[in-house]
Amino acid sequence: MELSHTMPVYLTALSIGLLGSAHCIGMCGGITSALSLSLQGKSRWQITLMMLAYHIGRIGSYALAGFILGSIGWYLGDLSRSVHTALRWFAGFMLVAMGLYITGWWRGLIRLEQLGGRLWKHIQPRANRLMPVCSLPNALALGSLWGWLPCGMVYSTLIWSASQGNALQSALLMGTFGLGTLPSVFLTGLFARQLTGLIQSAITRNLAGLLMVLFGIWAMPGPHQKWIMSLLTLAGHSM
Repeated sequence: MELSHTMPVYLTALSIGLLGSAHCIGMCGGITSALSLSLQGKSRWQITLMMLAYHIGRIGSYALAGFILGSIGWYLGDLSRSVHTALRWFAGFMLVAMGLYITGWWRGLIRLEQLGGRLWKHIQPRANRLMPVCSLPNALALGSLWGWLPCGMVYSTLIWSASQGNALQSALLMGTFGLGTLPSVFLTGLFARQLTGLIQSAITRNLAGLLMVLFGIWAMPGPHQKWIMSLLTLAGHSM
């Protein structure tokens, strides 16, 4: 695909991660803060490296999940064009639901997180055994396990990435989404008190949620996508 067609998709994945920061801090901020506290006595540089390894593992697990669901989405979409279209509609609705979840206006995705909790029950004991973190491989392994923590935002993005019809692209989109979550969650582990209040404020959450809803509408198939793509193409040619 041309860069003008793929770049908006990856920018969307990155933006979803950035906009979901308020939710990420609620889900993962406590973990990263606890990880930071468990590293007390180490230098700032050692703590930074440990936390970076943790987040690389977390983002890697997102990419793996994206590849798995992307393979399923590719298979289903290859069976029928109507199935592929239905997947894209469902993905758009999930992003809208995530936006409403972030604002707190609708909490239906909690049920989806509860379903994911069944898998997490088998993973959590293994993750707990890796604490406290004492080495970079240990931090990497911990992150790769905590990446499977039940999260409505991750699930919504996974479904959206799987609707792209390409397993490798789905993995790359989830990796890009993970990079979008990195600044807030990573910095929260280092400066928890200073950042948590700002990112989780009502204004920040409402604005992020509304933008997420707009992303969901954009992801739904329809003529509006062609209009947006044509505008982006014109903007790219004018630069």
